[in-house]
Amino acid sequence: MAHQRNLIDPKTGARFTQERPYGPVQPVTGADGTPPPSQRSRSWERLVASGYGLQPDN
Repeated sequence: MAHQRNLIDPKTGARFTQERPYGPVQPVTGADGTPPPSQRSRSWERLVASGYGLQPDN
């Protein structure tokens, strides 16, 4: 499967982007479509441990 750059958390509707495979994940918008309070990149593992269920955003 090819790398999916755009990601979404189906539970919250928050959208993320990941520029490179295995690279950091950066928030794009919150569930309501507004910019996130922090645009700091995080590792995939940290987001999953925080309860996010990231999936490709088709």
